[in-house]
Amino acid sequence: MNSALDRIEQPWVSSPYSLHSWWTMEKFSAAAFQQIVSGLTFILGRIDELPQEVEGGDLAVKYIPLVEQIRKDCERIDLKVSIACANDFISMADLMTLGDLTRSLRELDNTIRREMQSCVFFHMSSERVGYYNQRQPFGARVAVRLPSLEYDITEAGTCYAMGRGTACVFHLMRVMEVGVQRFGAKLGVPLVEEKNWQAILDQINKAIKALSPSDAETVAMSQIAAHLYNVKVAWRNPVMHPHDKYTLEEAKDVYAHLKAFMASLVNILPVPKQGPVLVDRADSRTG
Repeated sequence: MNSALDRIEQPWVSSPYSLHSWWTMEKFSAAAFQQIVSGLTFILGRIDELPQEVEGGDLAVKYIPLVEQIRKDCERIDLKVSIACANDFISMADLMTLGDLTRSLRELDNTIRREMQSCVFFHMSSERVGYYNQRQPFGARVAVRLPSLEYDITEAGTCYAMGRGTACVFHLMRVMEVGVQRFGAKLGVPLVEEKNWQAILDQINKAIKALSPSDAETVAMSQIAAHLYNVKVAWRNPVMHPHDKYTLEEAKDVYAHLKAFMASLVNILPVPKQGPVLVDRADSRTG
């Protein structure tokens, strides 16, 4: 039996829902799989050349050390069903006919192949990897001042990285709704029921025009409104509800403009007050 140090832990088990490079997967399984397949191919090739009158049990017993090595390789990459199949061969080898021997080894070969085929992997384009499951993808300021949006912002990037353009825009829409409401609240513009892009922009621009044009915050708000207009154009829809489907290119465009909008917006929002520090009574005792 192999030691715990010999076992290669499956990357997708040790770090589920994480990115694993092609190199990592090759290091994990390529060598072990090659060794397993070559061992079985060698055994089956030798058996196919034998005459039918050969005693199967005596021959099978001779192959037990090879099957034990194959079992060890299966244990290293945690092929549980294949391990059981190898154990069946070892325990029954001395009772096998030549036909039993051939069928048993082919069953072991098929079991290993099918068990390895049961684990499937998703390939992600290297140009989109940087969007996958990123912390604070819109920057630390957005994360600190609008912490409730971090889930949807992160999921938007992850959906884009996985090729799900429409799902990406769905999460961005939820971020956008909060961002527009916070911007409207800062300007004293009620936008709770408004869903039309142009009506939103008209209300925002009207409120900005009523402010002092020389004030630095007014200039900042004008820049934010410009970003909001770019978001509207990227959305390519007169209303805030997205249309049925979005390509990855369209989703990336919405993502980029919304990121710029949110990054500008948080500069005029107050920093949330830090909540009270909780002290564990047990830790606060002096004696």
